[in-house]
Amino acid sequence: MTTLTNLRSIEVIDILRDLPDIRPLNVESDMTRIQDELFLTALGFEDRCLWIPEIIADVKKYSTVRAVYFEYGTNQRDNELNRPRLLKAMESFSEQVLSPLPVDVDDLASLLRGLLSEICRKADTPHVTFDISVCSSRLLITVLTVLLEYNIHLRIVYSEARLYHPTEEEYKENPNKWTIDEELGLARGVSTVTRSPDHPGSRRDMLPEVVIAFPTFKPERIRAILADVDPSLRIRPENRVIWVLGEPHLPEDHWRVNIQREINEIGESAPVYKVSTFDYKKTLEELEHIYRPLDCKYLVSIAPLGSKMQSLGVVLFWYIHPEVSVYFATPREYNASQYSEGCKDVWRIEFGSLVDVRKLLDVVGQLEVVRRTGG
Repeated sequence: MTTLTNLRSIEVIDILRDLPDIRPLNVESDMTRIQDELFLTALGFEDRCLWIPEIIADVKKYSTVRAVYFEYGTNQRDNELNRPRLLKAMESFSEQVLSPLPVDVDDLASLLRGLLSEICRKADTPHVTFDISVCSSRLLITVLTVLLEYNIHLRIVYSEARLYHPTEEEYKENPNKWTIDEELGLARGVSTVTRSPDHPGSRRDMLPEVVIAFPTFKPERIRAILADVDPSLRIRPENRVIWVLGEPHLPEDHWRVNIQREINEIGESAPVYKVSTFDYKKTLEELEHIYRPLDCKYLVSIAPLGSKMQSLGVVLFWYIHPEVSVYFATPREYNASQYSEGCKDVWRIEFGSLVDVRKLLDVVGQLEVVRRTGG
């Protein structure tokens, strides 16, 4: 009997089981007698902007030393309507509500790093809760990337909208309203397209461009990103635009997958993947699957306009593959009256120590010895 050894590379799929799952949030039990150093949220126009902060305020079993909210440059008048209630809720469970952090500035990551560095000097492995309910993809990806740099304990909380627009009836009644009409749909126009300064990727090699596109329900922003990366991607995409369509976790919403394809005029021959909008680990796994055959052959960019959980998957994928670029497109204005309504469920992801999360992600690509017994 002999023992044979060989080497294998540790893959993303090997670590997925060790990443935390998304679970229902019960504020009464899950946030009882918790003392955080920092609570983060965003001021937005959606109903769910207030949902978790007000639940926490009502239960009165959670406290934090500091609370801070992010403030968008778009839809300021719409967002302002929720500011008094958000401040009241945060003041009830926080010793200090700090000045808001502006979202649409180039140094947002630097401002957040300054805050986190100060907190980490005053507390050993501080605990942070981040409410992502009304975070844009740009905000969520930027903030989570910065948080992942620090030795903190992280909890993510999320309120799921009761109703997303367009409903199936709204879309069927007049599809052009959600694709062409500037006055309707989820957003109006495109303000800026940006290759994220915090996710620049490696641009040294003279290789063709590929974009992994997570589309939304208005095509302008994805099209603007494609044109910015390489104008030929709009005219002759061939296999260099890879579409990742969001598959809702509730069966009654699955019709939205086909609508995404129609709205973005994705051809039958285009490479298309369907990924859960609600399972960030599936996004991480699928991105790894898509990326492998592209590595070293293309300059790869991601246009992450999908769901919040998909954006979380993008953050973890980028940590493993920082050679990939991330592009954002900011709308000129969101359509506040046609975005989402209410809240039906609240959720949490208990990441715990981000030191441990980084160690877990760092093993991807490392070699391990595999022993097998032979006769």
